[in-house]
Amino acid sequence: MSTPAQEQQRAQERAAWLAETAANALSAARSSLGRAADVTRDVDNFLRRSEQEVFELPGQANRIAVESEPRPWVRNVQQLADQADQRVRYGQQGINEVRDRLSDGARALKAGRDALTELSELPVEHDQAAMSRLSSRIDALDRAVDQFGEGIDNADRRLVATRETLDPLINSSANVQDRGATAAGITNAAQAADTQLMHTRAGLNTLNQAFDDTQVDSTQAAAESADLARAFHAAANPTPRTDQQTQAAAADEAHHPKSEIASRLRDL
Repeated sequence: MSTPAQEQQRAQERAAWLAETAANALSAARSSLGRAADVTRDVDNFLRRSEQEVFELPGQANRIAVESEPRPWVRNVQQLADQADQRVRYGQQGINEVRDRLSDGARALKAGRDALTELSELPVEHDQAAMSRLSSRIDALDRAVDQFGEGIDNADRRLVATRETLDPLINSSANVQDRGATAAGITNAAQAADTQLMHTRAGLNTLNQAFDDTQVDSTQAAAESADLARAFHAAANPTPRTDQQTQAAAADEAHHPKSEIASRLRDL
């Protein structure tokens, strides 16, 4: 039968483990959101180059309308549209990666919140102000991740529409029957694709700014949770640092049972 002192020690050790779990989770969330921001910038670069290729299409259309032999200019249109489409396709792949990194971040935030919630219920001394502040930061990051997901979904829909607009140009026939109608169709398609790309890039730029703002919050959350973990470890093991290291190496994991929180964190 355990004594009250032993039960309290177990609670302190569990609190230290939960605080460390929360710190690791929030560090993982920061990394995931940082990677999502990096890939979003890469996507914008792909789309900027795609815009440049789309911008050249009306000039080729004008040549089709006036040249006696339009086929070389039609082939130019096909090539430009195909290059633009390839870059948009790379952009879609990047969007999928951003979505994956946001999902990783959301799982990490949940793991951190679950650990913090259990920690708050343990019969140990808490820094209520620090834990409340950390919980508020997690709330803000959760909301930000949801908004990022909506922004990425909007970008994905616009890129699908862009590729649908470019497809007829890529697969057009080199044999032109009506040069005026062909030129007009190319110009209209180019304008439609350019509009989609413009709105997509504007949305991504807004998203990039939001990522930058959130990175400040995620960095602070990771730092504050690390401070909290150190405080709980000190409370659980108030021995000289050299003794702490020796004891930690030989510690029995009975007080750190496998849990759903730890499983989620391992999968990140």
